Amino acid sequence: MIKLVVWSIFIIPWVSLFFLNQSVLRRYMPVALLATVLNTIVAQLAWTYNWWEFKETLFSWDKIAPLFTVYSIFLAGTIWIFYFTFRKFWLYFIVNIIVDLFYGFVFTKFLNSLHIRENGSFSPMANLLAMTILAVLLYIYQLWQEGNTDKVEVT
Repeated sequence: MIKLVVWSIFIIPWVSLFFLNQSVLRRYMPVALLATVLNTIVAQLAWTYNWWEFKETLFSWDKIAPLFTVYSIFLAGTIWIFYFTFRKFWLYFIVNIIVDLFYGFVFTKFLNSLHIRENGSFSPMANLLAMTILAVLLYIYQLWQEGNTDKVEVT
């Protein structure tokens, strides 16, 4: 049952990307890959400083930066969020806050209840702050990627 949940969390986000056309994937894949790199670094920090721990993962070698979160749900989620909100900074910002609140206060409790994940010293509010900072950095990166850093609109 637990492995089915973990595999579902891994596969469903990737399958969802088939509903986007290739130009959208090409446009937002660089920012999604940057999000993956940054989330990998955060996961390594979490492992080192006991911020949280994943007890169940897809493979024995992915306990530090679990594939089903860092390399699936976060990557695909970044693409979807940018697809629906890019160029509308406040919408992007609010959607990210809502998603990060859901992740920090609902999804992690679900994973904890299944003994997939275990809390450490990183509070949901600290997670929200860290993810909000990352979201702003990702938005700036996407502006830069498209060559539009001189046309920043926050309306």
